[in-house]
Amino acid sequence: MRVSFLEIISKYAIITIVLVGSLTGFFLYHALFLTLDADYTTLLSKDEVNSVYQGGAPTPTPAEKPPVDETEELDEPKEFPSSYILLIESPSLYTAETLTAINEVLDALSESPYLASRFSLFDFITLEKRGTRLMSVPFASSSWTDEEAVLLKERVEADPMVKNYLVSEDLHSLFVNFESVDLTPEMEAELQEILQPLVKQGIGVSINGAAVLSNVLMRYLSRDLTLILTLCLLAILVVYYLSFRAKRSVLLPFSMSTMGIIWTFGTMRLLGYNLTIVNIITPAMVLNLGSSYAIHVISEYFAGHEIGRGVIASTRKILRTIFFACLTTVAGFLSLLTSKTEALKEFGISVAIGIIYCAILAATYLPAVLSLVRKPNVQHIKTYRRGYLASIVNGINVLVGRYWVFFVVLWLAVIAGFGFTRDKISVNTNYMSYLPKRDPFTISSRHFARTMSGNTPYLITIDAPSGANRFFLEPENLTQVHTFEEKIKEENDDIRQSLSFASYVAFANEVYSDEHAIPPSKGLLNLLARMVMLLSKQGKQDLESVISGDGNTLMIILQNYDAVEGDFTTIGSAKRIEDTVLANLHLLPGGTIVTLGGEPHVALHFSNTLLHDQQMSVYFSFIFVFLVVLIAFGSISLALYALIPVITGVMANYIIMFALNIPFDLITVSFGAVSVGVGVDYAIHFLLRYRNKIDKTRKQDTALLLKDTIGETGRPIILTTLSIVAGMLMFLFASYAPVRIFGILMSTALLNCMLATLFIMPSVIRAVGILKEKGLRRRTP
Repeated sequence: MRVSFLEIISKYAIITIVLVGSLTGFFLYHALFLTLDADYTTLLSKDEVNSVYQGGAPTPTPAEKPPVDETEELDEPKEFPSSYILLIESPSLYTAETLTAINEVLDALSESPYLASRFSLFDFITLEKRGTRLMSVPFASSSWTDEEAVLLKERVEADPMVKNYLVSEDLHSLFVNFESVDLTPEMEAELQEILQPLVKQGIGVSINGAAVLSNVLMRYLSRDLTLILTLCLLAILVVYYLSFRAKRSVLLPFSMSTMGIIWTFGTMRLLGYNLTIVNIITPAMVLNLGSSYAIHVISEYFAGHEIGRGVIASTRKILRTIFFACLTTVAGFLSLLTSKTEALKEFGISVAIGIIYCAILAATYLPAVLSLVRKPNVQHIKTYRRGYLASIVNGINVLVGRYWVFFVVLWLAVIAGFGFTRDKISVNTNYMSYLPKRDPFTISSRHFARTMSGNTPYLITIDAPSGANRFFLEPENLTQVHTFEEKIKEENDDIRQSLSFASYVAFANEVYSDEHAIPPSKGLLNLLARMVMLLSKQGKQDLESVISGDGNTLMIILQNYDAVEGDFTTIGSAKRIEDTVLANLHLLPGGTIVTLGGEPHVALHFSNTLLHDQQMSVYFSFIFVFLVVLIAFGSISLALYALIPVITGVMANYIIMFALNIPFDLITVSFGAVSVGVGVDYAIHFLLRYRNKIDKTRKQDTALLLKDTIGETGRPIILTTLSIVAGMLMFLFASYAPVRIFGILMSTALLNCMLATLFIMPSVIRAVGILKEKGLRRRTP
């Protein structure tokens, strides 16, 4: 006599539980070493993001990237890999007392072992004409007097290069940048203590930089990991208890979900993953989605007990549904492997593994425990059969029976709405949107960006034609570059300042000859060029980056700010800048190679990557799910019916995103693929029962079969949706706006999928059935 797997589980229930507990201990050990990674730069796509064009061409023409010395491409570990940035503000900035206090604090910071390579106005050098000679003059003074302070202000006012670069437009704020180690909260506190003398004197100090941002992100990651997971668990357990009113309906899903999360964490550690801004929601997703398998098992357990069916028989009946539900959900998450973004790939793999673990536990751990506990009493069965969900299901049957035509028309309207909105959803890649708007760091960063006109430069690198020598030291060529630079600044309000070799030579020429232009004399140009190079060596400013030693490569650094939104650099402002640059490439010398880069360009490129990832993952998830359902049913028509709920759910969400102006970002971009994989579970559950009824009965009355199927599957489908949505809505308590929005989008998508499964899909099946009958009648003589 053949013994089934489930019978072995029941016979050796205690051994099964012990084995599950042992595996949990193994994964728990590894999970303890899972770490948080708050470095947002690791989330960006590693693909080449610089765009290369031909200079001097009538229209923007792509070109090949110029060859680079391979040794320059190597990323060697840096002792000070991060940045610590200050914005120091005072209405009485140019007084001896204020400048002395600032100098003392900056000197103290420079002595800190955590900081290096200071860059500020006090480390910069300007140009002055004395008689017939052009002199380099430092902005700093060895000791500040009122006369020196007034002289500093005069020099700042006379030097257009430092405004919106090292000082604010109103001259009341100073920018200071330090190279920094990766600061711990304790290190950051030490540095803040050094800044206290300035604060006590009423001098404003805003702190920024990657070193500080990492600590802010780490604090919120730690908070959200615990808070969201706890709230999701409580929400799901409350739904379970209200639906079954039995302790086992709470304790069993709780224990199963806890083990599923531990197994997932342990596996993430074994795979070398960290918890990041993107996959911080992994445990909550595993809990919300994986716990639905417990609902299926417990629902079938209560339903089977009423007619005398045991634990094993009940589990066996639902096991096929769980298997295909798991398969489609995993397919939805693994479709994220088509993404170019590594963070999305890791997220998809991690949740997929967690879902598989929960399915395994539902098929082993749950029946093993249910085999050992006492059977449910009469009150439990009564609650299951006659509760509020049963009344809702009866109401659904009435509505579908009477108004099925309306639901078909509604479905067609959703498809039309999607067609109108699908290409109108914006993209947001600004990492600052991950922080609460009222967070002190967010407020400080926004103030910093507004005061200094942005802190994320757009970079333009211009290479000379192949074989050229000292190309940009020719007056004609440098004049063309200067014309190009002035033109894009004139045409684009987002560009607030530019730093380049051409602009500095023009400034030097203005100081020397009162003409802001590139000198026509090659001798004078070489003199000014040597002066600029000398500035780079005498001061600590990075002027050497704006021209190569051989004079064949220039870099233009554009300080920018969203002039329309009045906020940080956005995708909109990055696109406006890029469009302006491309429209004026014809002004550059012919044969030059122009490379666009910098964080705004990366953000613009990354937004396109995210849209690609979103589209590809959704397309592949539809394909994977269709193939899985086709294999499960062996019927193309049923496989197509199964796509109706997920198509409706995803399309309806596009309409919602358009109406509420919700953008795609690094987290919400995955909602489509996830919704397809999860939402199709409802359709599979429904269609499995529907086909079984067709096979077991000779009745071919489609309306009656659909009514019976809704009556049997409506309750577990609604309960599963309520539990998942209850968990997803707990994302609203997250610190990061994209996580909150992801919770809303997933909740609405799954609600739409559930409603489409119970209202639209049966209506479409009925409509198709009626059309088939009419077709048969016409063909019958």
